[in-house]
Amino acid sequence: MEDSSSKKTGRNKAAGKTKVCVLFGGVSTEYLISLRSAYNVICSLRKAGYQVIRVGIKPDGRWMLFAGEDEDIRDDKWAVQDNLLQTVGSSQSGGTSVRDFIVSVAGEVPDVIFPVIHGINCEDGTVQGLLELSGIPYVGCNVAASALGMDKWLSRRLFKAAGIPVCRSIPVTRERILNDMPAIIREVKRKFGYPCFIKPNNGGSSVGTFRADSADDFEKHLTEASGYDHITLIEEWIPAREIEIAVLGNDEPLLSFPGEILTAQGVAYYDYRTKYFDAGAASVCIPARLIPDTENKIRKYAIKAYKALGCSGMARVDFFIDTRNDRILLNEINTIPGFTSISLYPKAWEASGVSGDRLVALLCDYAIEYKESRKRTEIL
Repeated sequence: MEDSSSKKTGRNKAAGKTKVCVLFGGVSTEYLISLRSAYNVICSLRKAGYQVIRVGIKPDGRWMLFAGEDEDIRDDKWAVQDNLLQTVGSSQSGGTSVRDFIVSVAGEVPDVIFPVIHGINCEDGTVQGLLELSGIPYVGCNVAASALGMDKWLSRRLFKAAGIPVCRSIPVTRERILNDMPAIIREVKRKFGYPCFIKPNNGGSSVGTFRADSADDFEKHLTEASGYDHITLIEEWIPAREIEIAVLGNDEPLLSFPGEILTAQGVAYYDYRTKYFDAGAASVCIPARLIPDTENKIRKYAIKAYKALGCSGMARVDFFIDTRNDRILLNEINTIPGFTSISLYPKAWEASGVSGDRLVALLCDYAIEYKESRKRTEIL
């Protein structure tokens, strides 16, 4: 691990006085994953000595202060009336700013906000824009990096411009799928054929992702995937090893050991159910068994990708290694990686010598550092 994080641990001595507001849930297809991630983050923050404020976002968009047991978040039992505190109100001046709103929901002024929310309407820059207006430091990437990280087509164009190899793909709009399916089928056949992957351009956790093994099921899967986003990405299939690496920090990011996703025999690909609900279908090998030259290239590309998008705080960068020729391809970047008990991001840092409580403390430190370093001259 490239780690200078020990230099930062001195600031964590004040953790007991630091109030961290954890946001969880969200209006997203990845709502349930957020609950599992948030539970682990909350437990780690408590272990590190932070005061934790828990604010859940219901699937209908309502923000609620949670007063129940941490386990009720993990088990999706949090949103019952006995566990919720109604605190939303306006400021004494009669007006309400974004800061007033967040403080009124949280019941007090947090020092740091830790968004543990995945997918659209959550990690795609929408929540980050709201948090920017509050003026309160928050963990993770800023608005632009979050939006670009969620948009697979745009981020790949940036990665390619930065000299990072990426998979071949074709973006198609919902209108084109409805009105021009024969032309899309011809284009796919001409460019890379079958099997191929179909996935929402904006999305995560493989929700709405399908593998089309022939022209017979391509049209059905493409139509189904288009329901998840206005733009659907059709991507070449590669027989590949899946390698992921965790990144931590701001201007001088650190890298964990890389990990490899290993799927059980008979598992077609690493889909949503395999990732989170099918025990034994997949495992993680950390550190990944890589030759030095391959690992060095992956590390170089991960830092390049992180900086190309302007990331800060954290991200997980995912790669393919083509088993036919050992070619390295960047698949995608995840700006709020999972923190579930099986997620690679915390597991990779743990294997690299950074415990869960130390990891969340560093992320809070980086959030405060980033906010301080980006202050602007105000024009009144």
